[in-house]
Amino acid sequence: MEEPAPTREIRARRALRRALRPLPGPPTRAAALGDAALGAVAALPFAGEVTLISATGGFGAGEAVARGAIGVAAAAVAIVLARRHPPAALVVAAASSFWFFCGGLLLACVSYLAGRRSPDTRPALALAAAALLLGTLPLLWGAYPLSTWAVAVVTLLVNTGPAWLLGAHRRQHAALATAGWEHARQLRREHRLVAEQARSRERSRIAQDMHDSLGHELSLIALRAGALEVDPGLGERHREAAAELRATAVTATEHLREIIGVLRTEAEPDPVTPTGEGVADLVERARDSGMRITLVRDVDTAVLAPMVGRAVHRVVQESLTNATRHAPGAEVALSIAGDGERLEVRAVNPVPAEAETGPHGVGGGRGLIGLRERVRLAGGAFAAGPTGDGSWEVCAVIPLRGGSAPPDEAADEDEDTTIDRLQRAARRRFRGWSVALVAVPLTAIAGLAALVFWVMATGLRETTLTPEEFAGLRPGTPQSEVEEVLPPFSVPFDARELAEGAVPEGAVCSYYRSSADPFDDEQVFYQVCFADGRLSDKGEAPIR
Repeated sequence: MEEPAPTREIRARRALRRALRPLPGPPTRAAALGDAALGAVAALPFAGEVTLISATGGFGAGEAVARGAIGVAAAAVAIVLARRHPPAALVVAAASSFWFFCGGLLLACVSYLAGRRSPDTRPALALAAAALLLGTLPLLWGAYPLSTWAVAVVTLLVNTGPAWLLGAHRRQHAALATAGWEHARQLRREHRLVAEQARSRERSRIAQDMHDSLGHELSLIALRAGALEVDPGLGERHREAAAELRATAVTATEHLREIIGVLRTEAEPDPVTPTGEGVADLVERARDSGMRITLVRDVDTAVLAPMVGRAVHRVVQESLTNATRHAPGAEVALSIAGDGERLEVRAVNPVPAEAETGPHGVGGGRGLIGLRERVRLAGGAFAAGPTGDGSWEVCAVIPLRGGSAPPDEAADEDEDTTIDRLQRAARRRFRGWSVALVAVPLTAIAGLAALVFWVMATGLRETTLTPEEFAGLRPGTPQSEVEEVLPPFSVPFDARELAEGAVPEGAVCSYYRSSADPFDDEQVFYQVCFADGRLSDKGEAPIR
């Protein structure tokens, strides 16, 4: 069923509004400064082109200033419009390409910016279709030949198509890179959550350990206070004091149990550990299960403070668990040494060649994360990682008298800080290479174009005989006097390009152009002929 005409008109108006709608967001100060710098660079070729043409006598000073002002204004307007109105910028750049040789460079630059900044390709396609349509209408009216139209269309496509596709590719690449960095941030946040859960679980274990230790001590206090309460050798006042002490100890035990119950998490059950198990008992139990363990120690771990003793126990326990999981059958070397102030616990086991080392990484598993938190809260330092000889080492240094926990660098650091720093570094590297990859070819092309233009302008100037100079030539003047007026070079016309009988019999002719401006529609070619050492004939060259 055919769509109603009003609906088509509404859709057409909406599409036109979308095509002309400016891009969102005003430019920032840095973007405005960048556009100003780019506009200044884009204006230089226009000023250079006008200067060269003016130097070759193509036009006067007034026309040179006017043309230069128009070119500079076109470059500035196109660059400014490219920030929020890419289709309008393309129109300005395309118009400049019909008046200036270097307009093609501006059109390519604006096309790249349009592809880089425009998320929707339909405005650019609509603009290209409109340009082709407007360019075809004069062709239908016979205003210019088909070859001229084809050359103009191909030039526009060459100047706009590749640059626009490159800009669109760069925009898609930037979007993918942004999505990748955001995914990295998300993974970092998820890892941060896992680490925080592991640290929270370890704190819960520490709370339970302290509950067991302090609860035991408070129970002993209550028991001894109860014994004093019923001691007949004490007076009534002392027995009442002992009763109050026992009640206070019982109340403190209950409060401790309530607090630990609030702090304790039940997300994962704690591993079953025999009550009162020391490091020696833990090692013997592991040996009974088939592990090969070498234990060297010069400190009695049974007399350590509860916080320090439990931290040592957890370091040994987690080290043996990791060795069993990632290096089964390997021998584990344990050492516990102290110097009176601090205690060092070290566990080393070889890593099989076929074993995956990823889970061993520092912070790579929950066990090591929790272990790091346990040692940190005891006032110590923890490290785990591969060694140079292919082994895996876990080392913890803990003060014997405990200490204040050092700040948690992982918790204090924002999870996006590292990724943001890496992203900025990657952008700086990519921006440098991008500028080099774009600036070097453009500089080479601009230099080559300037050289070609200079050579062409010099060639035109050295083959130009002005109408005033031509009018001053008189037949019969000696050839040596005439050659002092003539340009150093002549235009090399082929005999097939001249009309029949153009060269008088017995004469030698040279040809010169009347203007050095390649765009001068009124330009003619002069013919100057010599015979018997004198100027025999002059006039416009009879070209077929």
